[in-house]
Amino acid sequence: MTMAPTQIRPVGGAPRWWLRMRRDRAFWFAFIGLMLITIIAIVGPWLSPYTESEQDLYHTYAPPSARHWMGSDALGRDLLTRVLYGGRISLAVGAMGALVSLLIGVTVGGVAGLRGGLVEAALMRLVDFLYAVPLLLVVIALMVVTGPRLTNIFIALGLVYWLQMARVVRVRVAELKTREFVEAARALGAGFWRIFRRHILPNTTGVVVVTATFMIPQAIFTESFLSFIGLGVSIPHASWGTLASEGRDALLSHPHLLAFPAAAICLTMFLFQTLGESLRAALDPRQTGND
Repeated sequence: MTMAPTQIRPVGGAPRWWLRMRRDRAFWFAFIGLMLITIIAIVGPWLSPYTESEQDLYHTYAPPSARHWMGSDALGRDLLTRVLYGGRISLAVGAMGALVSLLIGVTVGGVAGLRGGLVEAALMRLVDFLYAVPLLLVVIALMVVTGPRLTNIFIALGLVYWLQMARVVRVRVAELKTREFVEAARALGAGFWRIFRRHILPNTTGVVVVTATFMIPQAIFTESFLSFIGLGVSIPHASWGTLASEGRDALLSHPHLLAFPAAAICLTMFLFQTLGESLRAALDPRQTGND
């Protein structure tokens, strides 16, 4: 995914990308939906009358009701409360995975694009080599070696999901370094890191934000898959993937155990994808002809 340079046209004091985004209903639908999911995941467990691990063996496999809005599991634990706690973990994994990969990808891509020559060739050949390796297998191998801990999931996802970020940033930086303002800064004696920090990074914000937005649902899905096969978050905590894995065994007799966590995963990924598409359309100047 390569984006052209973002052009900003002040209209009544507002940049063009904001005017385009402001009237995009899909953007507001996705943004408000994600904010609600995040707020509910953070605040919801405090408002629940149950705890994450509270068991009620007299009400096992209870269907959705006024007592348990999403039903209960094999140990009588309230499923709604567990989904809320699982949302905290899944959203944190997505955000932290994207953050770590953003830091690595922007650094590698920025240095490669600005340095050029042998440095660029070496770094991008490394990226190409890693692209040839099935990343999911790498993550699984890392989790087997390091163990199913939450911090290890953060590290494993961050170490392998920075490749796309590095590629798009390198293309953007390679285009920016030929601009007049970068040449002027270099002529005035600005060093490599000053040019990179003051002139290059601010102008890569659009492509970085869009790429990071698409990386979050990828990280959430990967963590859910790892938890589904038993390599994710360990007991007593549970992510949406862990809950989906538990619900799989009782799918035919108690489908609500799988339906609710799976719906949470699908809805969150859909909203992030919609948000990413809206941001890409707003920050891409090739859309200006539609204004």
